[in-house]
Amino acid sequence: MSTPKPPRVTFDTNVCNVIHDPGRWPDQVDPEDARKVRGAIQDGTALGFVSEATLFVECLSFEDKLAYLAVAGTDKARPAPDPRAVARFEDVEKVGARLLHAPLLESEIFIKGFSWAGDDVFSAEDRHLRFASFCRPLGGLDKLKRCGEALDARFPFAFYGTAMKGPLTWSRAFKRAWDADPAGQKKLRRDVGPIISEWCDGLIVGSHFAYGNDVFCTIDRGKNAGADSLLHESNRGALRRELP
Repeated sequence: MSTPKPPRVTFDTNVCNVIHDPGRWPDQVDPEDARKVRGAIQDGTALGFVSEATLFVECLSFEDKLAYLAVAGTDKARPAPDPRAVARFEDVEKVGARLLHAPLLESEIFIKGFSWAGDDVFSAEDRHLRFASFCRPLGGLDKLKRCGEALDARFPFAFYGTAMKGPLTWSRAFKRAWDADPAGQKKLRRDVGPIISEWCDGLIVGSHFAYGNDVFCTIDRGKNAGADSLLHESNRGALRRELP
């Protein structure tokens, strides 16, 4: 009789926090349940995974996300990730979780030093194809690009003079807009923040699908983003049909 394979579980951003600290949100996740999940990853009865896009969400402030978008695909220095957030994920990694590739821009790796998941279900080529086939129809990157192009028209490269060199792209416009108009930063955060969050939700779920994992674990119900959110309660049925 063959031994059942342990389930492959992708943990969303919020669940990673309670795996690290089981008592963090006792009104949303029973601390005892969180401790059991942590123990299951540790003893191998469940295989735990975290998306690269989850680290992007958690390890950079909003302004630093804009700074990252401005240098992605170049050789310029990246903003340093928050060491407190990195420490949380290092703890989850030590328990046994592994990182899923979720290319952000230019196919570059956002953060180094973590242990990557193996291509144990699909080949690397098939994983790439599955990731693209899931994420492209969501349109998250297209929406972000359109937003960047609109900001590029409002805050052209000439505003920076010689302070910023290199080819101009839509992804650099967010940081230009932030720096050019301090009085408008609150509105920029309000307008752009949800677009980045929804783009990242798609990347996170897309990496889960790409690797062929069994269970996507989240406590996010997409309430703040509304019914258009990938993780909104009204979309759960369609998402369940898509993920197997």
